[in-house]
Amino acid sequence: MRRLSVKFRVVLGLAGLTVSMVMLSFYLGIIPNKAGAVREGRASLAEAIAVHSTALVTRGDFQGLAAHFKLLAARNVDLLSLALRRSDGRSLAATVGHDGRWESMGGEYSRDTQVRVPIWAGEHKWGQLELRFKALNAGGLRGFFENPIICLSLFMGGFCFVVFYFYIGKVLRHLDPSKAIPGRVRSALDTLAGGLLVLDHKEQIVLANKSFAALLEKTPEGLLGIRAGDLPWIDAEEKTVAKPDRPWVQALDRGEVQTNRILRLGLSDGGRLTFSINCAPVLGAGGKHAGVLVSFDDVTQLEKKEIELRKSKEQAETANQAKSTFLASMSHEIRTPMTAILGFTEILKRGYGRNSKDSSRYLDTIYSNGKNLLELINDILDLSKVESGRMEIETAWAEPHRIIHEVIQILGIKAQEKGIDLRFEVEGALPQQIQTDPARFRQIIFNLVGNALKFTDKGGVTVACRFGKSAGAPRFLIDIADTGIGIPPEKMQSIFDPFTQADAAVSRRFGGTGLGLSISRNFARALGGDITVESVPGKGSTFRVALATGDLKGVPLLQPEQLAAAAKASLEKGASCWQFPEACILVVDDGAENRELLRLFLEETGVTVDEAENGQVGVEKATVGHYDVILMDVNMPVMDGFTATRKLRQQGLKTPIIALTANAMKGFEQECLDAGYSGYFSKPIDIDRFLRLMADLLGGKPLEAEAVMPPADLNAPNRVTDAPPSISLPPIVSKLPTNNARFLNLISRFIMRLHEKLDSVEQSRLQGQREDIAAFAHWLKGAGGSIGFDALTEPAIRLEKLAKSGDPDADIQSAIRDLRELAARLVDPGKEPSEASPVAVDTTQQTTMANEEQGLPSLPKAVKPLTSRLENNPRLHGVICRFIDKLREELKRAESALVKGDLSELAQIAHWLKGAGGTVGFDAFTAPAARLDTLAKSEQAEQAAQVLNDIKSLSDNILAPSVTQDQDESGSPIERLSSAGIN
Repeated sequence: MRRLSVKFRVVLGLAGLTVSMVMLSFYLGIIPNKAGAVREGRASLAEAIAVHSTALVTRGDFQGLAAHFKLLAARNVDLLSLALRRSDGRSLAATVGHDGRWESMGGEYSRDTQVRVPIWAGEHKWGQLELRFKALNAGGLRGFFENPIICLSLFMGGFCFVVFYFYIGKVLRHLDPSKAIPGRVRSALDTLAGGLLVLDHKEQIVLANKSFAALLEKTPEGLLGIRAGDLPWIDAEEKTVAKPDRPWVQALDRGEVQTNRILRLGLSDGGRLTFSINCAPVLGAGGKHAGVLVSFDDVTQLEKKEIELRKSKEQAETANQAKSTFLASMSHEIRTPMTAILGFTEILKRGYGRNSKDSSRYLDTIYSNGKNLLELINDILDLSKVESGRMEIETAWAEPHRIIHEVIQILGIKAQEKGIDLRFEVEGALPQQIQTDPARFRQIIFNLVGNALKFTDKGGVTVACRFGKSAGAPRFLIDIADTGIGIPPEKMQSIFDPFTQADAAVSRRFGGTGLGLSISRNFARALGGDITVESVPGKGSTFRVALATGDLKGVPLLQPEQLAAAAKASLEKGASCWQFPEACILVVDDGAENRELLRLFLEETGVTVDEAENGQVGVEKATVGHYDVILMDVNMPVMDGFTATRKLRQQGLKTPIIALTANAMKGFEQECLDAGYSGYFSKPIDIDRFLRLMADLLGGKPLEAEAVMPPADLNAPNRVTDAPPSISLPPIVSKLPTNNARFLNLISRFIMRLHEKLDSVEQSRLQGQREDIAAFAHWLKGAGGSIGFDALTEPAIRLEKLAKSGDPDADIQSAIRDLRELAARLVDPGKEPSEASPVAVDTTQQTTMANEEQGLPSLPKAVKPLTSRLENNPRLHGVICRFIDKLREELKRAESALVKGDLSELAQIAHWLKGAGGTVGFDAFTAPAARLDTLAKSEQAEQAAQVLNDIKSLSDNILAPSVTQDQDESGSPIERLSSAGIN
């Protein structure tokens, strides 16, 4: 009995008590006895038959008696047979088979199956009536269980056992076991932060603390009797936890503690909690585990952190894979220009250049390859901005047809080289201007048309644009169709993924990084549109660009012929000069050359310029004086520009303050604006953009250059000497105009100061004063470019890094020695050639002289010399000559940048040439320079190298003003270039 549960023993006792009460009721007669009633009924029947039979015998009606017996046996199912027998044993009447059924009896008169009634004649027994009945109960075990009292007892016992069992179970479930727990213990359990349950062997909750009940929004009492397994438990695979997998069930079955089992519990609000569950079985009576103690530690936040960490890991792995893919894609693009850069550098280093023209060509190659690398870097930066969500779109009014026409003009050179057509078609009227980002718009068209040309060897490329007026917002639509190699259907979408091309064969054959289409689509979507593509392999592709136009209310629609005329007028428009009203400008810069340079340019426009050498002096002057604009450097001694600007703003100064800084990193402009600057301008100064900014601030008016230029002096001397340089290294000439005495003085003073500082910095090196060396390098880094000696910028940056990074003294000494060599090559235009540093010589003139010595023509017969449209103004001859010298220096830098893979530098040089060429009248450089700028930014190194070679070919045909006076000057610049075969 000890092995039986308390519940079973209680139920069994109650059932036994019920059976006892039933049996007692039988014996007391409280419950009627069916068998006794049947016996009484049989006795009464026998007596009635005996009386009736005696009457019939008295009358002698024996035949009626037999019939009567037969009728009684038929009508009473329990009556098997009956007979009337005399005392001598003779049967007077009987039913069939009675003698075989009747069993002799002793002194008793009745049994359950046989009843006899004696018949008396006076005091003498005459005979007896015999009745044979069916047995009340079957014999043996069956008869025992058919006994009514036994049946009733068994029924009542079994029924009561079942009823009591479930009833007692229900009662026990609702009993509060906490009543048996001391209050202080219960309070301690309720103060636990983690959930706690006590379960019985059927998973029923017999105890719950407040923490667990609160999770289910119930009270501890409301959880009693609930099965813990009925709660919505979920495993890591989002499946319902089966009973064998529940830790508390396993703890009971195995008799072992289960620790750190993770399960999730769904909540009524749709959320879920994650628990670390520990289960310990609880021993009951007889050493058997009667229940289990379950504790729940909420690890939901930890799981979220784990998920976040897992996602971060996956993202890191994905980023690492992307990095590997990126490096693999970039390897070819970088190594190609680097091979050219290093190879041609080695040729020049070993002195293998046979003449100046070969050396110049090698430097051009180095420069162009370096620029290609710069373009690659710019595209990567654009892509990174797109993917990080930091891409900025500047919406402004732009003339889309003019931008497309400019792109066509630039890329026309490439189309002519490949012998294919490049056409621009206008389908219907177009809006004169739309609201978009002009730079992004231009880059989209450049990339798509450039790609079409790259993948087309026969036929041509057509750029068709139209204005869409369908339902919804209006769209400016451009179709770029080519007859190139086409795109396989399965690659139609993947070509817009970064670093992706149709297949490896395409990459090997055509090159490129696969960034152009990805960047273009992202730009298009940022401009409220998209790019789609249709293609047939082997027949060509059509890229469809749809861009939002913005609100075009009041914008006229121009017919195709009007658009063509506008484009032609835009190309033929001459350079503009500026006329400013009376104004006073304060220039705050620690570089004297920078201040004087800005003074020269600004005073040419008619304004007054004041100077300050640091932020503190600038604040003092701005406080006591009145200035219309303040130009303030950022990095200065004593007081930097940020501090000075904040002080002026705190004093209530409202004057526009423009930041001048060599820091061109993205985001620095916002730092300047946050510091109180009104605007931002990066060094080296782009004079055209700078003057436009000043015009906006001061209310300047543009004047046509031809309107302010005096007639040309055909006898004006050319500053370029006819003698070749006397040293093997080329001279370095400032890009500043040398026909202005003030600029000549500025250049001379800079060269003299540089030599002085070099002597001083050598002493600083010997004394270990690296701070002074770094300060000198920082000064030279900005001052050299501002004076026009760009060749000093990179060595100065290198020296500054060496001084700040603690590199060996030998490296610093080598860097200073390189700067001395460069300083020795600087040309001082204010001195005679015999007094100055190595003289700058016009390389075209040198090439012409060298060719004549070898019996070769000075220029190709198929082209004309390239002249400036400003050559008729003698005041600008110095500027033009300076541009020619600067151009060759920049082309060498471009080749160097291309070889080094510095595509950003290549893009900067192309950007300079794009504006400077047209400014000095060499418009032929505008289109290829713009193309080079785009290619460099899109990291198309090989194509950029080709365009750079085109630019070099143009530069070989340049003649200085004094040389070109006898050339044909009829027609516009574009017409002269077209007649010369240069487009």
